[in-house]
Amino acid sequence: MSQIPIQVFLFPLLGIAYAVYAVIARNKRVQGMDKEYSNYRAGELARRLGLQLVAGDPTYNLFIRDANAEIRRGASDDRALQIEIRMQGAPQGVPLELLYHYRVEQESGFSSVTRKVWFDCSMSAQAARSFPPFEVISRTTPIGPIAQKQALPQQQSGNPQVDATYQINTSEPGIAQLLGQVLGGFADFANSGVHLIGDGQRVSFLMKHEKPPLLANALYYAEAMATQLSGLARRLGG
Repeated sequence: MSQIPIQVFLFPLLGIAYAVYAVIARNKRVQGMDKEYSNYRAGELARRLGLQLVAGDPTYNLFIRDANAEIRRGASDDRALQIEIRMQGAPQGVPLELLYHYRVEQESGFSSVTRKVWFDCSMSAQAARSFPPFEVISRTTPIGPIAQKQALPQQQSGNPQVDATYQINTSEPGIAQLLGQVLGGFADFANSGVHLIGDGQRVSFLMKHEKPPLLANALYYAEAMATQLSGLARRLGG
């Protein structure tokens, strides 16, 4: 009787060993990044901003998503993945909120798996009174354009440098002129992009994970974002 070549057993074992090693190495790398970027953990970020974490896991890392057990577990057909982080306060005398929402739903078919993903991350400052809506978009970013969300006409601010850097959309020329006076303060966010939405009650800085404005780059300057949004809300709301 002929012998079965040892390679028949050895190669699958080597493949399994390599897969295990790759998982262990990846987990160590992710753990190291989680530690290196611990200032993006919800609890630490809230402390940086002088806010109270009112919803969510304080150890959840908004930048290194794979460091979180819930993310690694993922979604299944009968269980959606949902992460909700909310922090609130008024460290500069203006109501401020940071919201992070991530949800994944999965549905498996006979030969395919469909996933629906929702993501929203924004820092918002509340104005004391209502104001005309507006939208501000960086004209260029390091990784591509930012999509306009509101159907508002473009306006010039009267500040050539601001108008060359940002697209301002509003129906009220006075709002464009006000923005021309304050948008220079958002220069720190050139490497992430700027997307501001003024909905008439609050002004929000929108962020994305894989599109501009990049969450990781933007939240590196989280304190500056809070300061600029609070100041703008104060100017808008009187």
